[in-house]
Amino acid sequence: NVNRRRIRMTGLFTRWKKNESSIASHIHTKPLVGKKHTLFEDIIGFEDVKSLFEMTIQAERPVHLLLCGPPASAKSLFMNSLTQLQRSYYAVGSSSTKSGIFDYLFEYRPRYFIIDELEKMNKKDQTSLLNLMESGILSELKHNQQRTTQLKTWVFASCNSTDKVLPPLLTRFRDIHFKPYSVEEFTNIVVNVLDKEEGVDRDIALLIADGVYNRLKSSNIRECVRIARLAKNDSAQVNKIICTFAKYGTIDSQF
Repeated sequence: NVNRRRIRMTGLFTRWKKNESSIASHIHTKPLVGKKHTLFEDIIGFEDVKSLFEMTIQAERPVHLLLCGPPASAKSLFMNSLTQLQRSYYAVGSSSTKSGIFDYLFEYRPRYFIIDELEKMNKKDQTSLLNLMESGILSELKHNQQRTTQLKTWVFASCNSTDKVLPPLLTRFRDIHFKPYSVEEFTNIVVNVLDKEEGVDRDIALLIADGVYNRLKSSNIRECVRIARLAKNDSAQVNKIICTFAKYGTIDSQF
């Protein structure tokens, strides 16, 4: 049985190597990252984490990284930046089964698998992911039929908490724990994001950052983006919106 299994896996690996180039031509690709800093140029700070990701991406064999921390602690910024990688696939853990994540993996064979909210992925899919990370083999039982393939895939994931992540799966990651932003970090990031993504004047961005951090007691970058889109570079509108949000409470408070 052991020899039979080895022969089967050898044949599987050979077919994978032969088909790799033809499959790659059909995958949804994105621009290659050229300069060393380009991938994370929109992220302020975290230079050591950026360097770690760059080394991981350049490694000859897969190394898997997991970003842990409270909401609004730069995890999503890193996940979004990683989607620029060629042959990358982004997924949200909470929709792993219904969105056909593993169908995509079987069909397109991405080099980089990016998972947000890993802790919300169901246990069955976590087990399949564990097998992929352990052996490079993706296996799934579907419609009473077992399908198996071999992949060379780097897994980059994020989670708010590791409580619902299978312990064996955690051991396959190098976990990196982020702390909430300081007021200085938060302000710099908000100014950068609102300038590049929303075209907001610096003074308005500073006003929004101060209002969200100090008046709404939140360090959620998305809250700043919402206010910027509503206010349209009008400082009076910024104050009005923040007052309304503060009066009726916020659901994103991180303090």
